[in-house]
Amino acid sequence: MDNGRTFEFVWPLLLIGLGLLLYFLPSFIGRNKRDKVAIFMLNLLTGWSVIGWLAAFIWALTNDSVTAVVVQSPTPMQTGPALLCTCCGKYSLPGSKFCPSCGQPF
Repeated sequence: MDNGRTFEFVWPLLLIGLGLLLYFLPSFIGRNKRDKVAIFMLNLLTGWSVIGWLAAFIWALTNDSVTAVVVQSPTPMQTGPALLCTCCGKYSLPGSKFCPSCGQPF
């Protein structure tokens, strides 16, 4: 093959490769995202339309939202000896102000 024939053969392959790279650009950008499979599928199936390609591209550029999970810690347990009610003789949690059985103040 001479140089003219080689160029005629390589030029279309380069254009096809560049076209595929541009077509799958949103998938390449979003490859490390949580929704990478969904971005790829949107890009693959609707990327031929300008709107589908733009939607996949914008989705690939957005940040992953982090859902804040608020964990409420239980009320801290008070340490110390249990309180003995002088009225009913039952024990109560340390720091209690009233007996849970009879209601007498400590």
